[in-house]
Amino acid sequence: MLPKEGLGWDMEATAVMNTTKQPEAAKKLADWAVTSEANRLYAENFAVVAYPGIASPMEFVQGDIQKMLTKNDFIWAAQNRERILAEWSKRYDGKSEPKT
Repeated sequence: MLPKEGLGWDMEATAVMNTTKQPEAAKKLADWAVTSEANRLYAENFAVVAYPGIASPMEFVQGDIQKMLTKNDFIWAAQNRERILAEWSKRYDGKSEPKT
């Protein structure tokens, strides 16, 4: 059963780290990770993928997941990042493990 209020966002990511010992191989993998071929493979396990038109309904996931995602204004969030992080810290840092 999925929440009726909407679903949260969870993004998978790929990056090339500055410390990699094989930068060309890492770049090749990162370039492949954003192809339609890679997204077809992702769609075997994820209900939403980056490429439009590739994901299809999954047997064990009921409903149109993409339409159920909460509305996010990512441009606004990026422009207000520091304010959001400060508010999050104010509300929830007390629940974090102490920093050593």
